[in-house]
Amino acid sequence: MLLGGARGQEDEFDVLLRNAGLDARDARPVAGNPLTPKHAARLLDALLRRDVTLGQFPARLAVGFMLREVLATGEVSRAELVRRVARFRHLAVLRPDGRLAWVRSGRTQQRVADVGWKDGAFRAHGFELGRFYDGRTGVFRLLNDELREESGFPLADVHDDADVVSRTLDGAEEAFVGLALAVGKFFSTSPAESLAALRELPAGVVALLRSSPEYLERFGYMTRGEQVQAVSRLVTNLIATWGTASAATRTLEGTALATAEVPALVLSAQGTVAMRLVAAPVGRAAAVLSGGPGAAIILHRVTVPGGHSTPSDGPGRWEAATESMKEPALRYEKQVTGAPEGQIYKVEDVSFDGFNEGVLLEAKGPGYAKFIPDAAENGGWYQGFRKIVTQAERQFAVANGTPVRWHFAEREAADFVRELFRTEGLGRIRVVYTPPLP
Repeated sequence: MLLGGARGQEDEFDVLLRNAGLDARDARPVAGNPLTPKHAARLLDALLRRDVTLGQFPARLAVGFMLREVLATGEVSRAELVRRVARFRHLAVLRPDGRLAWVRSGRTQQRVADVGWKDGAFRAHGFELGRFYDGRTGVFRLLNDELREESGFPLADVHDDADVVSRTLDGAEEAFVGLALAVGKFFSTSPAESLAALRELPAGVVALLRSSPEYLERFGYMTRGEQVQAVSRLVTNLIATWGTASAATRTLEGTALATAEVPALVLSAQGTVAMRLVAAPVGRAAAVLSGGPGAAIILHRVTVPGGHSTPSDGPGRWEAATESMKEPALRYEKQVTGAPEGQIYKVEDVSFDGFNEGVLLEAKGPGYAKFIPDAAENGGWYQGFRKIVTQAERQFAVANGTPVRWHFAEREAADFVRELFRTEGLGRIRVVYTPPLP
């Protein structure tokens, strides 16, 4: 659906969308209609796929913020959207070129300094990329994720500088160019060494690169200049749309969004970032990207090049599975590990169901809880649980310090085995309840 009406009929939300770089081809909401979470997700995906200019950067941050609010809280009426736009009237943001610019007009206000990577964020003096600043009182103050003053501490006076030429020329320049100097410091002159330096990059960018083995392989053959440009573009688009390029890895336990789905970011082999709403992969480890309302996940994609290679950061190797499993167990194993079907992960001669984000994984599907009463009647033992303890002992012995985590599809089984492991001296193996997806 296209935006209703001509420019003369646009309301404040329409104008903000246009200033952010969205046009009639992007299925912008019809004038007067509410905005649903699914429609907000489509608009976020359109933003992610499109490079942002310096002139669009302030509005892009605001639109990303508002769309993520809809994902987090649910459908919003058109009147409420217009009211929310008014919150940005006196707000400014730091652009990648080190200048402050107003959100609503896009007008450049003043230069701060060159942007650099410091303390987990891209900063220029006290200002940070992806954050909003209130300048209505003549000084800039940092706002929190609810657009309220975070501390009230003034960061700088609002003033006009003499950089008049830049005010007229910088709007059409691609915003990622402003980060090239800061990003370039991560890379050496050797592309191979640059791959090793990826761990120093913002965690969200690292997670995206690692989630796409095809692109990562291509990245390794790029020149230093091409690598700097590619990473600068990724960082800028992530910050402009999601408010941050940093991420924290954690095991997903469900969704707090307005839908049962979560936004997942995917990096194509060509380097384009796309967003999809997917069923929350409960129990799987993921990089969680959150800069304000809402959050996106970046799932670690397990690959087995040639079927038998060893991941550089893992203690073992992937092999073809030789035993057959029933469909519910196979489905649950794939949910927990994300491993390719028909593959197991071996450390020495001991099998695991998977290896992901530095953790050795074991998945136990439905069917164990029904044996707990018999085990309790026999002093806590049952033949099946005896085999489980033996399996855990062998896994723990070869893990050699690598974390081991067991997932159970039944809460009773997880609780029982957790206590069993504790009494058998296997308490360092983490046992969790991860309900199977419907």
